[in-house]
Amino acid sequence: MKDLKILVVDDEEDLCEILQFNLKQEGFEVDIAYSAEQALKLDLKTYDFFLLDIMMGEISGLDLAKIIRRNPDLETKPILFITAKTSEEDKLIGFSAGADDYITKPFSVKEIIARINVICKRIFSDLKTNLDFEFDEFKMISDSKKVCIHGKDIGLTKTEYEILRLLISHSGRIYSREEIMSIIWADESFIGDRTVDVNVRRIRKKIGKYQKFIKTKSGYGYYFEPSTN
Repeated sequence: MKDLKILVVDDEEDLCEILQFNLKQEGFEVDIAYSAEQALKLDLKTYDFFLLDIMMGEISGLDLAKIIRRNPDLETKPILFITAKTSEEDKLIGFSAGADDYITKPFSVKEIIARINVICKRIFSDLKTNLDFEFDEFKMISDSKKVCIHGKDIGLTKTEYEILRLLISHSGRIYSREEIMSIIWADESFIGDRTVDVNVRRIRKKIGKYQKFIKTKSGYGYYFEPSTN
């Protein structure tokens, strides 16, 4: 992933310059913005990866991440938060806002580079294989838009398939009801958040014993986490 184009958004100018220098040394193309407002003036579609500080000016890194996730051209682009906040609650809020990973200050540049490589390997590998997924007798076949269990199509609707595909494509990442609504029903204005719950309930029923993979984080949303337990 050495041709990756990264945008670093942080109000600490020295930190931005250190990150830019070291990431360029690794072969990445790196731009800097010192605020979310400055970042939003750029053509964000040209970037492959976002490194965002959480605590910035009027528009926080959390708000910027939500803006990025609402854009259909950016919804799958990786986001790594860099922040001084360390509590579990802060991390959950970060993931709920759309982060793929979260690293706390102080950190080493080597750790940042390692996190970027791991995230890209996971996400871009998923995209390359068109998000196919297989676990035991559970299989998502993206070419035919089917989910099969024991070789039999379980008959998901288009909406159910897209919700499950979204959760599987970012395994472990929590999606709020609002995020799911904005992604799955992007052009529809009159969808209530209970619609998400109804569809998730139907998906769980159809996938039977594998419903344990779709987990709920109370107050935050849904996520997909395969487990042998």
